[in-house]
Amino acid sequence: MKWLTFAVLLALTACARVEDVFVVRDDQKLVEEATLDLCGAEITLARLGEQFIGRKSIDCEGSGQIKLRYTTGEKHECIVGYVTPGAGQHFSFRATKKGCE
Repeated sequence: MKWLTFAVLLALTACARVEDVFVVRDDQKLVEEATLDLCGAEITLARLGEQFIGRKSIDCEGSGQIKLRYTTGEKHECIVGYVTPGAGQHFSFRATKKGCE
């Protein structure tokens, strides 16, 4: 019975969804919209106060970008480094007048 309980717990843990986190700090409120472009999909990051936040379960290996649309109409990109499935990475950027840091 102990082995069955262990096997069930192991199976549930293996199915747990690991998400990467993407944050763009926008202290100066320069950005109107932020969109993550990764693994062939785009998701809009949600504005929460002075930052944009998004979560995505990674199903590819590669890189992407966060597309920023500024209130002035300018567009800039934050380059997302290498992602890999199951790593649970955290990517953090800061929007400035000249682009993304």
